[in-house]
Amino acid sequence: MANLVTTRNAIAASLAAAGRVVLAYPAENITPPALVLVPGSPYMTPQVIGGANKRVNLRFDLTAIVNAADNQAALANIEALMLSVFTALPSGCVIGSWSQPTVTQVGNADMLISQVSIELATTTE
Repeated sequence: MANLVTTRNAIAASLAAAGRVVLAYPAENITPPALVLVPGSPYMTPQVIGGANKRVNLRFDLTAIVNAADNQAALANIEALMLSVFTALPSGCVIGSWSQPTVTQVGNADMLISQVSIELATTTE
């Protein structure tokens, strides 16, 4: 079976190379600015069942999180974070559209967040 932990960690490492805090799993405490990677829906889709082609498509939801203390600064910060994802993702990743930024309470603080789905193909061996 595909090593999903390795795949998830490889994506997180690519994003972290852009100088961002990246969490490969949801964390109890998140310090912004951060990117959080979680399994998407559908999470795993087989390309072909049986035979020699043992490939699957994996989908992840990536959440960008920044502090929402100042509206103008928060919007500029989340836009910069969103743009950095485009250049930091490894080749072969397909990225969707970023959602509208919204203020959401994360822990005890208000954060500005936006989400995007990313998809890539990998083998099951």
